[in-house]
Amino acid sequence: MKSIRILLILYLVMNPFIKETKLHAQSLHLARVEYVKGFPSDEAGIEKGVSACFAGTVDNMLLMAGGCNFPEKPAAEGGLKRYYQGIYAAEITCENQLKWTLVGKLPQPCAYGVSIPLPSGLLCIGGNNLNESFDSAFEIILKDGKATLKQYPSLPVKMDNFAGACDGNQVVVSNGLQTFALKLNQLEDGWETLHPLTPKKLSQPVGVFVEGNYCQWGGCTAKTATEDCELYLSGQCLGKPTTALAPPKNNDGEDIFLGGAAAISLTPQTFVAVGGVNKDIFLDAVNHPKPGYMTHPAEWYRFNPFICIYENGAWKIAGTEKIAARAGTTLAKHGNDIYVIGGELKPGVRTPDIYRLTFK
Repeated sequence: MKSIRILLILYLVMNPFIKETKLHAQSLHLARVEYVKGFPSDEAGIEKGVSACFAGTVDNMLLMAGGCNFPEKPAAEGGLKRYYQGIYAAEITCENQLKWTLVGKLPQPCAYGVSIPLPSGLLCIGGNNLNESFDSAFEIILKDGKATLKQYPSLPVKMDNFAGACDGNQVVVSNGLQTFALKLNQLEDGWETLHPLTPKKLSQPVGVFVEGNYCQWGGCTAKTATEDCELYLSGQCLGKPTTALAPPKNNDGEDIFLGGAAAISLTPQTFVAVGGVNKDIFLDAVNHPKPGYMTHPAEWYRFNPFICIYENGAWKIAGTEKIAARAGTTLAKHGNDIYVIGGELKPGVRTPDIYRLTFK
């Protein structure tokens, strides 16, 4: 009998199928969704919420900077977009409250860049404002309660509405057609140009590292006089250039478009994607614009309410939450918590609401 028990234990340990089943049983799930009070208010208009800001966590501090909104009146009523320059910090506690402090300024008002948390600070890359796009890269470092900026090599080209991520000492940014890598331990070498992920430039994809490979989902091409806008639902991976990665699916089995969504890694094999626009409504609006498009209530646009987890090479829906139905939100990770910061509830209308998602 003792020998049978020993053989059974050895089988459970050695059999790869059993390992996979056990891993799936212990897979991450969404345990809690909490509203967190507090949003920056030191710059006039920012208290109404922004989209496309820089954000991340450093030690026990949550950082956010820049972003844009329509503070006077909605875009549908002819409101003017405003970009912000402040750098804000808030201590992360167990309370559902963030007390933001203005700790510095960006070199210029900016949104639609890529922000990557590093052990020492928050790396901010590219972006734009009403006047221009940027090729800048710098790290926001907190010291004695104030922000200092450490300059990094500039991008080979100006970039905005693109994606990026970090894995160890390597940072990769991409808009599909233009893809660059920077080795953080060899900054003197600058940015290396990599093979394109897509044959055309994409706007607002999401990018993450999965098991050491940079992968990207979502994004769309620009509509021109001769070509309609095209959506990229499937993902692309630098490590597997000829293999299309499946998009997530909703409960009806329909593909979810991750354009305008936000994504962030939880583990080397797992990441979370939140929100984004509805593929059908968005594509029709771009290719066949109609009067009054921006005047509908938020529910009409059907922004994606899905909290998607990519784990062990497969997608699952961790939650369907109204608070996730945003585009242009920014995610920041702290332990098993992900902060969902700002974004737009419909075209031209931002929100100051921040939520904390806890995964276990």
